[in-house]
Amino acid sequence: MTTAALPLIDAAGLAAGDPSARHALHVASRDVGAFRLAGVPFCRDAAFLARRFFALDAAARRQLKIARSAHFRGFSVMHSERDWREQVHFAHERPARASGQAWDRLEGPNLWPPDPALRRDVLALLCGAEHIGRLLLASLGQAIGASPDAFGAASDDAYTLLKLIRYHAQPGKDERRRGVAAHCDFSWLTLLFQDAVGGLQVMDRDGRWIDVPAAPDLVVVNIGELLQFATWGDLFAAPHRVVNPSRSRERLSVPVFINPPLAHTVWRVGRQPAAPSWPDSAHVHRVLPLAQVADAVIEQLHFGALEWRRKGENIWCAECCAAAPG
Repeated sequence: MTTAALPLIDAAGLAAGDPSARHALHVASRDVGAFRLAGVPFCRDAAFLARRFFALDAAARRQLKIARSAHFRGFSVMHSERDWREQVHFAHERPARASGQAWDRLEGPNLWPPDPALRRDVLALLCGAEHIGRLLLASLGQAIGASPDAFGAASDDAYTLLKLIRYHAQPGKDERRRGVAAHCDFSWLTLLFQDAVGGLQVMDRDGRWIDVPAAPDLVVVNIGELLQFATWGDLFAAPHRVVNPSRSRERLSVPVFINPPLAHTVWRVGRQPAAPSWPDSAHVHRVLPLAQVADAVIEQLHFGALEWRRKGENIWCAECCAAAPG
């Protein structure tokens, strides 16, 4: 384990079209797979929003149980070998779809607590984070010599997801529980807002776990499996995990998953590079097997079909579930 600063990218420089900022973004996304983003004004609002939600009494949270949603939204508690947390899922508030495609079932209304201000602020945060995500995707497209919309940055019907997460304090003197096990995000990229408790760890290209110090005024951005696939593994979906370091304090975080629309087909961008290197490490939960990322025969994947496999069919890890997505 090492403590190191992730690369720092300036959102203002990207917004101004600064070539040096785009280059730094590309290097960080390729060599580390995660970076810190400065210049996002609503960072602290996210943790405050999570604190407001988890201040609701237990009965109010149970009314939002994800089992009550036909669209895989809502509240859940995970106490298992992999997880020691509770969370709630939100997305854009849209009507349910009547299409015959299985993945259309993922689109629909959210389950909301009775506080209208909380609903308003969740949707405002989702839209603000989505705007930042579009800036990053457009900048990455330009940085690698593709078009700014190579990764669907201009889409108005993206399946953007937001979670409010509470990682429980460590349970006892002789026990240390993982908040969430090592995994990669199945997204274009993920914006992570967090409080001051810490506990996030990111694995770099060399297989080193980096202990990321908490910085509530910065966003941590993780490259997702979709960008890794689209660039033949040139951009790196950094594995990450959480271990709440505190025995007395909860840890709050708010990841926003920047995704394409459910109907989107992810195509390869550019030419196949030399075989990418992957860390030789313990198991990491991934939707896409690494062998598929650099496989020249596979030119595309359908986001909605794989997202439905992950949620509707519970095939959330290619290795654990012993079923590689097609």
